[in-house]
Amino acid sequence: MKYQKEVLLKDGTKCLLRGAGERDAAEILRCFHLTHAETDYLLTYPEENLFTEADEAKFLKASEESANAIEIGAFVDGKVVGSAGIEPLGDKEKLRHRADFGIAVEKAYWGKGIGRALTLACIECAKQAGFSQLE
Repeated sequence: MKYQKEVLLKDGTKCLLRGAGERDAAEILRCFHLTHAETDYLLTYPEENLFTEADEAKFLKASEESANAIEIGAFVDGKVVGSAGIEPLGDKEKLRHRADFGIAVEKAYWGKGIGRALTLACIECAKQAGFSQLE
């Protein structure tokens, strides 16, 4: 899936939201480890993620080429400061309207509107993909 939009944060900073691709693997992975270390409210601890940079690149390439999955990076001054994504829960008929949703923002950027912007971007992509429920 493709997505790109520039948003203005609460403090006036420009933030580019765009579908992350292979070239972003190192930054997305760095952000993942940082955000998972900064809060207990995510599903895993940083050390539980066994993805290598190559694994992350493969995942991001698949998301970029998918019609119904995306990982959106929030870029401030070229640096990933958060990400959010959607992916189908399954391909069975009873699940086709449902997508998994995940989001994380670096603590230094909390309260600036990035989480809201990423959530709205994922909702927009989910509707475009035909999903009616995010979990």
